[in-house]
Amino acid sequence: MLIIKMTKKYLPLLLLTILLLASCADFLEPIINNGELVIEAIIPTIGFARDVFVSDDYIYIAEDQAGFSIYDKTNNLLVTHYYGNIENARLIQAVDAIKQVFVYDQYGSPAAIMVYDITDPSNPAEMPPITGQTGDIEALVCDIQPDNSIDVLWTHTNIYQYGNYDNIWLGSYAYNFPNAVGGFDIVDTLLFVTGEQRGLYITNRNDGTIISEVNTPGTAVDVKVYGNYAYIADKEYGISVIDISDITQPELIYNHDTSGYAQRIDAEEDYLTVASGGGGVYLFDISDRAQPEFTDRWDDSDIGYTYDVDIHEGEVFVATREGVYRMLIINDK
Repeated sequence: MLIIKMTKKYLPLLLLTILLLASCADFLEPIINNGELVIEAIIPTIGFARDVFVSDDYIYIAEDQAGFSIYDKTNNLLVTHYYGNIENARLIQAVDAIKQVFVYDQYGSPAAIMVYDITDPSNPAEMPPITGQTGDIEALVCDIQPDNSIDVLWTHTNIYQYGNYDNIWLGSYAYNFPNAVGGFDIVDTLLFVTGEQRGLYITNRNDGTIISEVNTPGTAVDVKVYGNYAYIADKEYGISVIDISDITQPELIYNHDTSGYAQRIDAEEDYLTVASGGGGVYLFDISDRAQPEFTDRWDDSDIGYTYDVDIHEGEVFVATREGVYRMLIINDK
C-alpha cells in the first residue's frame, strides 16, 4: 500500500519532468554565447523585425505593422522609416543596382507585393504593385536580369509563382506542388522547394517537373543549397542536411535538433546560421559540409524571438521581436 501511495504522490511531478524534458530540444546546449558570435550593434525597430535583407550599402527591414525601414550599413543609422499604406510588412527584398525595394504586405487590401523607387532612399516613391496570386506568401526572392528588369519569385499555398517586373508587373506563371510549400533556392536550372511534411522537392526550373523528393524528420520550411548539400530549416526538428550530389536520389544524411522552431536558414563560406524562433539564433561550422558542428547560440531571452537571419560578408544579421542584431563571426580557426 505504501508503494501505491508514493507512486500517486510523485506521479504528477514525474509527468511534469518528462514533459519539460520532451519540450526542450537539446536542453544541454548553452543558452549563452560562446564568443563565436559577437554583437556589434542593435538596430532598433518600431514593429517586430519580421524579415531582413542586407546589401553592400543598406540594411532593409520589414517591420510587421510598422512598415519598413532602411538603415545605412556603414554606420547603422536610420535612413528612412516608411509606413505609407502598408498594413503588415512580412517580407522584404531590394535590388540596389536599379534602386528598387519589394515589400510583401500580407494584410493589405488586397495582399500585395509593394514596390518602391529608392533612388532617394530617404524618400521611397511608390510604384505599381504586384497583385494577383499574392495571398499567403511564404518566401520571396528578386533576381535582376541583364535588361535591368526583375524576376520576382515567390511561394504561396502549394504554388511556386514567378514573373517579371519592368517598372510594371508583366504577369506571372506558376508550378503546382502536391502540398503546401515554403522557402526555396535556385541553382542554375534546378529549383529546390521545401514541402513542409513532405520534405524537399528537387524540380526542373524550366518546366516545373519534379525530379525527386526526400522526406525530412520535421516540417521543412526553408532551404539553402551549398555545393552538393541542401540545408533545411526543419522546424520542430532543427536542421537537416540532404546530399544532393545525385539529384535523382537525394539522401538525408544529418539532423541536429534546435531549441524552438527552426524557420529560416542561411550559409556563407564555412558557416551556417539558423533563426529558431523561441530558440534564438544558432551558428554552425560547416567546414565539413556533411556534418555541421554546433559552435554558438544566442537565446531568445537575450535577443528576442527570432524570425530571420542573413549572413553577409562574415556578419550575421538577426531579425527579432527586439530589432535586428548585427553580429560578427569570430573565426579562431
